[in-house]
Amino acid sequence: MSGMLQSITLQPKPSRHLHAWRMTIHLLALFTTLLAPLILWQKLLLLSALALHGYFSLQQGRRGRGKAIMKVTVAAGGRVRLIMDDGRKQMARIRKDSLVTPWLVVMRFDLDRGWLPISLVLTAETISEEQMRQLRVLLRFSEIRHIDPSVNR
Repeated sequence: MSGMLQSITLQPKPSRHLHAWRMTIHLLALFTTLLAPLILWQKLLLLSALALHGYFSLQQGRRGRGKAIMKVTVAAGGRVRLIMDDGRKQMARIRKDSLVTPWLVVMRFDLDRGWLPISLVLTAETISEEQMRQLRVLLRFSEIRHIDPSVNR
């Protein structure tokens, strides 16, 4: 099955639905904290933490900061070439803990140069339906799921 798809190149667009869900969850958490029967200093602490997390979450989703993935080329062996929004090119491999569902794909990458894994969340609005189908087939049925991490590092 892995011989059918040689490689896939994706240029994901920002997801408005994902952004709306993220904002809704933060607002709901803030509202729930306001109504919770807590002591004032506990409420203030929780509200501050939620506000900071919301701010950093918004900043993370913006383009031009060097952390957003602009282009992904997935080869049949699980090797990936990433182009970040600041133009940097990085090589990586797909992690086995990537999530594949019919409506959502969360690709997790181990960078060749870097110690923290990075993730790319893809929904139906970020890439075409055909690309989503090809990616799901590649991630579920190719040898990516069975790669030894010590090989080709």
